[in-house]
Amino acid sequence: MKKYMMYFVLAFMLVANVVRAQRFEKGEVAIEVRGGLANGYFFGKQQNPTFFGGVAANIYTGIDSKWVAGGEFYHKKYDYQDGSIKLAQFTGEIGHYFPLVYDCKQDLVISAGLSGIAGYERINWGRHTLYDQAILLNQDHFIFGGAATLEVEFFLSDKVIVFATGRERMLFKALDKFNGQVGLGVRFLINR
Repeated sequence: MKKYMMYFVLAFMLVANVVRAQRFEKGEVAIEVRGGLANGYFFGKQQNPTFFGGVAANIYTGIDSKWVAGGEFYHKKYDYQDGSIKLAQFTGEIGHYFPLVYDCKQDLVISAGLSGIAGYERINWGRHTLYDQAILLNQDHFIFGGAATLEVEFFLSDKVIVFATGRERMLFKALDKFNGQVGLGVRFLINR
């Protein structure tokens, strides 16, 4: 009997896949760094450079969802005669994401999320008198709004995730009220 049990255990070990850590456990925390292009800059050749970058913390509530809290920097240039006028936004966000599709090993996850955003918009870094003595009438001010995000995550290992994201931000009181963004990022699970 012991001989057959030993054969059974050996056969099971040969057939079984590599053991993987459970993913998206309740209470897991991840830190992410992300960046990309915004407002159609990636489609047209004559577009003004527009980019964003940010960091965030992800707190998983299980396979069903996660909370995301972080900050982001958004930068855009507007052509003005021989120079440019710069727009910068410093924003913070809190959002909730839900997985839409994932494979059985959870190597690939597609999620959707909604976020609340608040921050500060700075025009031409506070210089409202331009080099030709023209005066900008728009002032620096606080902005707020929300974002809808679609995200595709791929696990490189049990602690490292790369992801691509597409999002639309709607900001009230901002110069650019609607910002379409496409970007890439990496996320590190820190408490496993």
